Amino acid sequence: MAGMSVDGIRKALISARADGKVDLGEVDRIMLAARDGGGLDAGERTELLQAADTFDDASKQRVLSHLAAMGQKNAWVNVETQGSLATITGRYAKLTVGVPGLAGREGLFDNCLGLKGTAKADGQLKLTVEGQALTIAVKKGDTAAQVLAKVQAALPRSVTGVALSGDVSPYDPALFSGKAAAKTDTAAHLMLYKPDALGLKPGEKPLRVVVTGYGQFMGITDNPSANMAQKLAEQGVPGAIVEYRRLDVTTQGVDAFIAEMHRTPPDVILSMGVTGGQSQVEELPENHLGAANDGNDQPMPDRQVRPGGPQTLKTDLPVEAIDWALKPFGDARQVFTSKSDPNYQPDRSAYLCNYLGYNLAAEFGKNDATTAGFMHVTSNTPVDQMHAALQAITARQLDWRRSQTTPPNS
Repeated sequence: MAGMSVDGIRKALISARADGKVDLGEVDRIMLAARDGGGLDAGERTELLQAADTFDDASKQRVLSHLAAMGQKNAWVNVETQGSLATITGRYAKLTVGVPGLAGREGLFDNCLGLKGTAKADGQLKLTVEGQALTIAVKKGDTAAQVLAKVQAALPRSVTGVALSGDVSPYDPALFSGKAAAKTDTAAHLMLYKPDALGLKPGEKPLRVVVTGYGQFMGITDNPSANMAQKLAEQGVPGAIVEYRRLDVTTQGVDAFIAEMHRTPPDVILSMGVTGGQSQVEELPENHLGAANDGNDQPMPDRQVRPGGPQTLKTDLPVEAIDWALKPFGDARQVFTSKSDPNYQPDRSAYLCNYLGYNLAAEFGKNDATTAGFMHVTSNTPVDQMHAALQAITARQLDWRRSQTTPPNS
């Protein structure tokens, strides 16, 4: 952990602000140092999670985002660039890379290495990828794309890179799709992944999976759905890179999330909320938001979720595939669908869970390229059962993508 204990991390974070709150920038800097130092083992992650319980909410969620990314051993590619950290904005750390004219960006929550500029002199770009030291010779006049092409050619055998044109946006995740980098591009980025570790076929890119839980509302300060989302993201699933999100229990928070997903659609979205009933797939969200106070204790009027939309929609989640994946749990099973429970009843609370479920069904129900839907969990829902459900959803989406690929001519 770059020579810093978990206790040292905690003291450094809390001492960063005189008011006792944790500084978000300091969270990012120290977690970046920890991952560059080899990451955290299971015991250290547990300690840090316990320490994070004493942080303010925003800082705790930032720590969870870091842990969710780093915990995916098959998906995470550890990149350390030898240079100084300049600033951290949004999802990316801006770095000096030791070559005049070039600046770098490194993803905090995705496997992205970006460069911007044109080399003003000969130099060397030094970095470590998955523990292997790389020294890249840079010539005066080399563009960002040309330097990244050299990095791509020198990657360890276990790592593959996709070089894309343009700079990465500080607040948006970098994707594995886009315009290929051209030699003339003075801004480009390299998306990295480990195909064999993820179980991908040659030439396949990872699926992007987004898992979400909700934050505090109505006296619930440690929402089990957010905890479940973090654990699922940290475990990861074959074929995919999983991203953790925690949403505010507000219509504004949901609307902003849906708008973001519309702009850059992932392959899978699994959203979750907490219930006092049973854990289940919410198969028939309804077009109704009831009058109630949201998670910020602000009143919400009774209205339709989407004016003029159908009264109910079918979930976009593959219910039969999920049910099949949960059958092996037998009598210990605690996550249900209408296929397994003859007394199944859809959520009719008309609250933010249903609001999110309906929006996901409306937005992605007719888009085969994205599977999205909502499930309820409790404080006692087994992580392994929800993980089995997420694996089933992701595997089905990967099968769909493969079915769209035109086989080469023989």
